Amino acid sequence: MSHIIGDTVFVGIIAGLLSGMVKIGWEAILPPRSQARDETNPPQQLLQQLGFSKAFTHAYWTYATDQRIYFVALFMHFGFSITFAALFTFLQAFNHVVTIGQGTVYGIVVWFIFHIVLLPLLKTIPSPAKQPFAEHFSEFFGHIVWGWSIYLVMVALIG
Repeated sequence: MSHIIGDTVFVGIIAGLLSGMVKIGWEAILPPRSQARDETNPPQQLLQQLGFSKAFTHAYWTYATDQRIYFVALFMHFGFSITFAALFTFLQAFNHVVTIGQGTVYGIVVWFIFHIVLLPLLKTIPSPAKQPFAEHFSEFFGHIVWGWSIYLVMVALIG
């Protein structure tokens, strides 16, 4: 059991960081939201719903003289990826059904739970019917490549 926990933590951190970068890259190519809707993105909105101030959720540092890096949203983004990469690694140790589709099905399930059910229910994002097609398209396929990248890193690190 201790090797499972060790693998979960190790792979969770590495796969979470890499898959988080993959997802950010995907969203740079196919942004899921309009610039107006992304002004307060879902991680920032969720934190504000939990009582954190807009000043905190929109805290940033400046890179290359004019690029704002919203680090609180990045911590949320990578925390999510690390958590769900660790969960994937932990679950697959007990039942390989989680690896169906080499992590792509896992990505779809996570997308569905969060973007179709939980976040709309919490009113963090609009209901699925009120989300534009571009958002569904980007988030759906983004979670597929995100889940697949978790799987690939896990296989590379622990077989």
